Amino acid sequence: MDRRRFAVNLVSNFFSALSGVGISFFLTPYIVAHLGKEAYGFFPLSNNFVMYAGIVTTALNSMSSRYITISLEKKDIRELNVYFNSILFGNLLISGAFLLLSAMFCVFLNIILYIPAPLLSDVRLLFVFILFSLIINVSAAVFSVAAFALNRFDKLAYINIISNVVKLCVVAALFYVFSPKIYFLGLVTLVTAIYMLFANYRLTKKLLPEVAINRAMFSWSALRLVSGFGMWNSVIALSNVINTQLDLLIANHFFGSSGMGFLSLTKFIPNAIYILLGIVVPIFLPEMLKAYAQDDIQKLKNTLNLSFKAIFMVVLSPLAVFFVYGDEFFRLWLPNQDATALHLLSIITLLPFIVHGTIETVHHVFVITNKLKVASMWGIFIALLNFVLVILLCLYSNFGIYAIPAAAAISGVFSHLTFTPLYAAYCLKEKWTYFLLKILRGLAGFTLLIAITYGWRQIGMIRVVSWPTFIINCLLIGLVLLVVVLAMLYDKKTLYSGYHKILNKIRS
Repeated sequence: MDRRRFAVNLVSNFFSALSGVGISFFLTPYIVAHLGKEAYGFFPLSNNFVMYAGIVTTALNSMSSRYITISLEKKDIRELNVYFNSILFGNLLISGAFLLLSAMFCVFLNIILYIPAPLLSDVRLLFVFILFSLIINVSAAVFSVAAFALNRFDKLAYINIISNVVKLCVVAALFYVFSPKIYFLGLVTLVTAIYMLFANYRLTKKLLPEVAINRAMFSWSALRLVSGFGMWNSVIALSNVINTQLDLLIANHFFGSSGMGFLSLTKFIPNAIYILLGIVVPIFLPEMLKAYAQDDIQKLKNTLNLSFKAIFMVVLSPLAVFFVYGDEFFRLWLPNQDATALHLLSIITLLPFIVHGTIETVHHVFVITNKLKVASMWGIFIALLNFVLVILLCLYSNFGIYAIPAAAAISGVFSHLTFTPLYAAYCLKEKWTYFLLKILRGLAGFTLLIAITYGWRQIGMIRVVSWPTFIINCLLIGLVLLVVVLAMLYDKKTLYSGYHKILNKIRS
């Protein structure tokens, strides 16, 4: 892997994620304070409906990057244009269907969801704007593939950063000039979707000038080929939606808008982690695809191992701090809410991620090796298990709102400790323990980080009473954990070489 390109992609994507998370960090307490948690809960719920729609689009768009990247590797420009235009016009057809379905959904919204009467008109407008942004994003999905195929994630990161700045400016203007409304967030989402459409289109023209939008290049056979293989990704997407995106809908049904709103507040940290993960993981995928296309399995495994280390350092290390100091975070962030309950709910929600996050990129082995059928069938089984568990716990246990993340934790941890590592090893023709041992080592390392952070808190070197003390404390323990992680992941020779390279850079 080109280390310079990797570093540029990682740093730029990190700041892209940071800008998006930062907006949520500052907006959430403001919206909760002005509109209440009941109104706020409908915003993440509306975004969940976008995920539901994504089940359909995944069949086509999940495999678009694979076929376009391989066409570029073969330098077959005609094939590249056929795939590009087939996917583009296929997305436009899907968008037309979504337009009709979205209109019907918004008309019958009050029948589908429990919405307090004073919020009905505002929530309906919120869904109108969110669903329009969905249609735009689906139509323009293929324009983001150029940066993926050429491993220029830094370009996508710059666009995302600008998009987040636009979002912040528009939200600030709307909330300052007008009386706060929940549908302002939907309007801002629509504005940023329009910006992303034009920005990604211009980026495609710049990075791939040989690509031309031409309806004559549309091919039904190419569309069937891409969507046929991607169909199993849609099944996986369906299982992911059932596992992670139905929780607010279930909470709305069993615990009303108040319970849904409270659960939605716990989404901040998991969503921030998944945003960061979504930025880190794709950096490795082009190299993995190229290695597989060249039949270089050793290079593919080396890239996988590098990705595991990057995820542990960038994602799991900060999570260890959150597991220990999460109650202080929520106490400062949402002072009028139950910080202990929010912290506990967040931890339960994150338990499956702690397991599969140690080898997160291994899920893409199923896509790269084109062995999705078994993986998708297992995903549906786990999703149904999760759904049955959550309904049973909501109906017959005294867990209350905790029943929803608890069910997901049980089914998720079970899946990530059994099928995922075993089938991924089978796809790469490795021993059945290959990825399982990496998970166990990752969990052991994460446990060590929590123990160190807990010991740090018990010492009480810094008393956390405000945001400055919280930030200083987290930075200090973060530096301690960074040293520990570097020692765990890399040998002395690699660390020594890296130290001298940094020293030489500083001196020069």
